Amino acid sequence: MPPHLHQAIRAQLEARILSGDLGPGAKLPTEAELQAEHRVSRSVAQRVLTDLARDGLVVRRKRLGTHVAEGARQVNLMRSVDPRLDRAGLPGRMSVVSAGVVPAGRARVAVPGVAPDEAVTQLVRVRRDGDGTPLVAEVAALPFRLVPRLLDEELETVSVRAYLADHDVPIARSRMYFDPVLLDDEYAGLLEIEPGPAALRRRRLMWQPDGRIAESAAYYLRPGALEFYVEYTEPEGAP
Repeated sequence: MPPHLHQAIRAQLEARILSGDLGPGAKLPTEAELQAEHRVSRSVAQRVLTDLARDGLVVRRKRLGTHVAEGARQVNLMRSVDPRLDRAGLPGRMSVVSAGVVPAGRARVAVPGVAPDEAVTQLVRVRRDGDGTPLVAEVAALPFRLVPRLLDEELETVSVRAYLADHDVPIARSRMYFDPVLLDDEYAGLLEIEPGPAALRRRRLMWQPDGRIAESAAYYLRPGALEFYVEYTEPEGAP
């Protein structure tokens, strides 16, 4: 299987969902149909549909198939803060604005506990829906010593959390902040809207077990693009 093939198939389906081509309740191809169309194994087809379901874009039911979820643009905030999950569950496809190594003091986000002259790897990316409309502008900074080869990855698809896990960088704690901000020229430009409107900014910090920072990130949300919620499900067998 070519690298990232399941991600490419997933991105195609996700784009159709976010563009409205596949509306709420629409049926997705079966695993067998995906196998035949893309000439992939059953495990790849299964992973595509499982990933979409995990991120809340589709609902899978035995004997009924896989259908687009009613809240395909809704995002569970618990996914964004839980360091055990490798993806935050945000819909859309990613484009890279810039990527490089800069001193922490010049990063676009504060990196607590890191000296201003220490090198950090900085990513600036924009997540877009199937029509190309920007949904989220994100900037992430990670100590270079933790991720010296991150820039060699496919940055359009790489998940920072998954990358850290794959390279044995444990995350012990994750915290999310929410701030209302007025979009300046830079972030309004990335979201392709006029500067000035109020928007929600999410800031995420992740720490290693020794208390040192692993990632500092900020996400600027295009007004009206996504809905966020928190949901708790009672464990089975609970009194």
